[in-house]
Amino acid sequence: MSSALPFVARTHVSKHEPIGVIDIGSNSIRMVIYRRYGRYPLPLFNERVTVKLGEGLDQNEMLSPDKIALALSALRRFSHIMNAMSLERTIVVATAAVRRAKNAAVFTTAAEEIIGVPIIVLSAQDEARLVTLGLTANMPHVSGLVADLGGGSLELVLVKEGQVQKSTSLNMGHLSTRTESEIATLLCAVDWLGDAAGATLYGIGGSFRALGSAYIKRSNYPLFLLHRLELNVPTVLDILTSLQGDEPDLQGIPAGRHDSIGMAADIMAALIRRSGVSQLAISGTSIRDGVVADMDTGFSPKKDSLLSACKEIANHSERFNGLNDVLIDCLTPIASLLHIPDPQRLLKAACLLSDISWNEPSELRGAVATDRILALPLFSLSHKERAWLAKVVYHRYIGVKENKPTLPVFNRLLTPAESEGALALGVGLRFALIYCAGIPEYLSAIQFKVTDETIYYDVAAHGLPLFDEHSERRLRVFAKACNRTLKRLQ
Repeated sequence: MSSALPFVARTHVSKHEPIGVIDIGSNSIRMVIYRRYGRYPLPLFNERVTVKLGEGLDQNEMLSPDKIALALSALRRFSHIMNAMSLERTIVVATAAVRRAKNAAVFTTAAEEIIGVPIIVLSAQDEARLVTLGLTANMPHVSGLVADLGGGSLELVLVKEGQVQKSTSLNMGHLSTRTESEIATLLCAVDWLGDAAGATLYGIGGSFRALGSAYIKRSNYPLFLLHRLELNVPTVLDILTSLQGDEPDLQGIPAGRHDSIGMAADIMAALIRRSGVSQLAISGTSIRDGVVADMDTGFSPKKDSLLSACKEIANHSERFNGLNDVLIDCLTPIASLLHIPDPQRLLKAACLLSDISWNEPSELRGAVATDRILALPLFSLSHKERAWLAKVVYHRYIGVKENKPTLPVFNRLLTPAESEGALALGVGLRFALIYCAGIPEYLSAIQFKVTDETIYYDVAAHGLPLFDEHSERRLRVFAKACNRTLKRLQ
């Protein structure tokens, strides 16, 4: 794979000023303005315009004048927005349609004059690299087959432990007019595709997301979140079959995808059968995430992307400096009671997110915190982990009050043991944060030791003035949630 792209900077590079990324795809043009770099580059503005620039490309390898006009109109709007926001850096990339078109220069010359920034026409190799980087930047240990199905091309990348092994780009997309025979011929030419047999297929792009939307609608899935939605192959093929033919079942498919979902379904079904993958994991990442990660000179795949992102969120939402580290140290002894994979990591994440709704009305904090955590663009979280963290912070705010609603997403995605662990950590956070009033020195006075039957606690002398009967009551609620008796260390 090639090295970093020659991005264009208007001024010096900072990690705090807004940056803009424009992605000129075969189907749509999207502009995203990010507030900063890092593992949680929050979008300030995100707009997508469907242009279908690559429509008809299979017939004559030319961009049509009317599609060029639509694309330039979109870029003219985007240019005004970017200039008004005084962006520090603007990156414009173009993919398959511009790469393949014989008359691409007609479009790029006019477009560059409008936006004032050179357009980087990505090679197939760089497109595959950036698409994969967008995924692995947040999930560094991914192994499997990455497939990005766009309007004019299908990028296929074989990944092992986050490292690209093989890749190729096929000239077919959901705007193509390929026959089943032509699709099969293109896929059969990829001699390494069988190496993905039994692995996970990571589906990127609007067609895969539309497939996920259809599943959520038809199955009444409890969490409308497409990223990390995992489906077994028989379920996927059943849905794809319903989308093929002259009378497709479009239930759950976004309206903008109705015209092209049939071709997309043909390609996806053929890819799944040819590769022999065992399951599909839909990814909400994109080439834009790869572009941002590529710009971050401090990026390291060795860093835990979840904890890095949670720390960035905590830096924005926390009320008290220095509290989070003490909070983690205080509650780490109960990690073994959480009944979820990688409990130490998720305990740290929960502590970092525990003050996410402190400035909301008290009666709404639990519900608001739940919605925020379920919606956070933390690409490293599975649906189960996300639901678990949301339940932890929900109980951090509402405790065990019986007059509060039980949110259905928790019951559908978590086992009873996982729910009990989330409740225990939630009320543990509630005790700790209320007891110390956000003052790290007081929280450091509390120490826990956990055995099979008992939670032992101690309060150092400097913390005793805050340890009143209400604190002791909350501590007993915490011990009960852990299914342990409470005893003071002698």
